[in-house]
Amino acid sequence: MNSKLLLVVISSGLALAMVGCTFPSSRKIIPSRQANVLQRVDAGVVTSVREVTIEGQRSNLGMYGGGIIGGAAGSGGRGVGGAVVQATSAVAGAVVGQAVEEASTRKHAQEITIRMEDGSTVVVTQEAATGLFQDGDRVQVLNGGGGARVSMATN
Repeated sequence: MNSKLLLVVISSGLALAMVGCTFPSSRKIIPSRQANVLQRVDAGVVTSVREVTIEGQRSNLGMYGGGIIGGAAGSGGRGVGGAVVQATSAVAGAVVGQAVEEASTRKHAQEITIRMEDGSTVVVTQEAATGLFQDGDRVQVLNGGGGARVSMATN
């Protein structure tokens, strides 16, 4: 019985580890939704920056993985009582698995307020991995295709 549980835990761990693997690239990687999309570029100055967290994703991976591990951990009993314990463990594992997935996929981000050259003010929230901005930074805002992003001005 213990060898079955150990096999399930090891298999689940390997599957989760492989999901997070990506290949490195020397070029800048952009989201596929930005390809072949016309974007308007406007210049401005950062007037304030607030640190925020972008919520993580909740897919079936965490739920099913947690359910499988919880069900395996709760197995071993006999009769109706054993089945109830296993079902309860599977449900609890699914809830915990989904919560762990959401927490582990959260992203550090910045809410950037920008005073545009035309006098208007815009706010863009984006992942901090794309660059950290400070008050007074001269930036360009790329707007189009249903989204916007901020980058340092080139001029």
